[in-house]
Amino acid sequence: MSEYKVASRYAKSLIDISKEQNTIEVILGDITLFQQTVKSSIALQSLLKNPVVNSGDKIAILHKLFDKSFNKTTMAFFDIVVRKKRANVLSVIAETFVEQYNILNNIIEATVKTAQPIDASVTAEIIEFIAKQSGKKVVLKTVISPALIGGLVIQIGDNLYDASISGRINKIKQNLLNTYISK
Repeated sequence: MSEYKVASRYAKSLIDISKEQNTIEVILGDITLFQQTVKSSIALQSLLKNPVVNSGDKIAILHKLFDKSFNKTTMAFFDIVVRKKRANVLSVIAETFVEQYNILNNIIEATVKTAQPIDASVTAEIIEFIAKQSGKKVVLKTVISPALIGGLVIQIGDNLYDASISGRINKIKQNLLNTYISK
């Protein structure tokens, strides 16, 4: 079974349990913190993917890291996943959980890249624009990328809207190359 299918099933189970217990927001917070921790720790990534480390040790380490701040349901879920020898897909499960949570709550995630930081009013306009286009609540992540020179690039899922100066320069360059080659 593919990693994504496994992750999807586990994430769905966690969503269902957290809805039953009315703790979905708490579990989302736990999962988000787990994702951030795993992304920032190569050692934790390696530990979770290492088949040589036994399940008991992995569970002990997860409890040592998260037991005091995470909900009991989250920790019990981690225990089950690790005991079933699926610790290597915990990060994918977390990612899938957030995706399923967003679908359930009509939320869309978007990223805006700009050459320089943008102020709150511009951010609000971008969120409003995306919300009107998608009909969903928007969670916006901003990224500073000086290589854009100016303008912005908005990514919503697989869709990319490039209104940057570097994007325009690349289009002009490509058009000139195509024109030169076709002559």
